[in-house]
Amino acid sequence: MGMPGAQMNEEERQRLLEWWETTERGTVVVKRLMSYVTELRLHPESRRADGMILFYRAASEVSYGYAGMRGCIRRAFTPEYFEFLRHNIVKCHSFARRFSVDTKVLLERVAKQISGQEALAIVQRIRETLRENDTVLEEIENKKNAFLGVIQV
Repeated sequence: MGMPGAQMNEEERQRLLEWWETTERGTVVVKRLMSYVTELRLHPESRRADGMILFYRAASEVSYGYAGMRGCIRRAFTPEYFEFLRHNIVKCHSFARRFSVDTKVLLERVAKQISGQEALAIVQRIRETLRENDTVLEEIENKKNAFLGVIQV
């Protein structure tokens, strides 16, 4: 990437657009995840499980990580694109990944306390959606690296 405020060339714009489109797919997955998590949280067979609030908050943080990442990518299309923004994008991506791991751990804690078949079916849908989210996060990481290069924060 060029100097702060410098115009992107066509290849950079294309890579940024591909990254954006991948986050669009991820947003759909996270919306489905949050729908399932909310359903589990409100289900009579599971709503009183210990750790449910922490589980819900961890899943919410995955969503916030995507929102932050997308906000930064959106800004990258404007002249306000600076080096600090690059690091912010990377941090948002790492938040989504870290909270995805936390969500999985907390889901298993909650799942151990559930015996109802309907609630367990929701747990299984959440597991599948979290696996799908892992795949999308990996694709996003690849697109991020194609645009920014590998940045460690």
